[in-house]
Amino acid sequence: MELEHWQPLHQIPAADTLLDPHHDYFPFFSALYFKTKELYRKVPARKDGENPFLHPLNVVRNVRKAGITDGITLCAGLLHDFIEEEVDIYKREKKIPKTGEGRAFLDQYEEKVFARFQGEVAALAEKTRITPGNCTSLLKTVHLLTKHKRHFYYKYISAIFNCPEAALKERALQVKLADRMHNLLCVDCFNGEERIYQCFKSLFILNNTKKFLLDLKKHDPRPMATEKLFKKCGKATYDAFLIICRQ
Repeated sequence: MELEHWQPLHQIPAADTLLDPHHDYFPFFSALYFKTKELYRKVPARKDGENPFLHPLNVVRNVRKAGITDGITLCAGLLHDFIEEEVDIYKREKKIPKTGEGRAFLDQYEEKVFARFQGEVAALAEKTRITPGNCTSLLKTVHLLTKHKRHFYYKYISAIFNCPEAALKERALQVKLADRMHNLLCVDCFNGEERIYQCFKSLFILNNTKKFLLDLKKHDPRPMATEKLFKKCGKATYDAFLIICRQ
């Protein structure tokens, strides 16, 4: 039996193939696309040797394939790793050690990066006629999706599920499921131990998402985009485990 997956992109698509140029958010999305592309020129190739910019583009594509057309969510998919990548670039350039002191220093640097990022995104939003309220929603989503250097992975994920704002939580969760799906479909380059870790990270997210969806379905039993992403991410996780078993 073979599970059907949304096969990842392996070539950089143009912005107008990810979002309809007639979409209200397209000018803003396009500006963020080129801003992100410029940052990813400084990011090392992915473990499979592919262009690192493919990752955020695959996340956007997965969100779209789930039927999500919300401009804030699509822009968040594009920017979900932006702050982390910029901090990591600085860490490599300055050769900051993986110590408690090093992590504390990087946390302070991250705050400066995010403050600058907020100003730049707000300026692009104003230029492309995105309301301040929607821009704030995007920035809050990106902040929730950013893993701080001082946090372990599971604490970072727990922050998403413990978010008190329902709409913000679901938007971040949709992006995270799309993110995990792409990473799991590219696990061929990982060794066995790394693959197991990737699978367990996804299981943690999937188990908590299941509880989240069960609560949602008490009020609305209709199929939803988050449920579709949950199922696709579940299939990708299952297949990744099968690869480990075969080896």
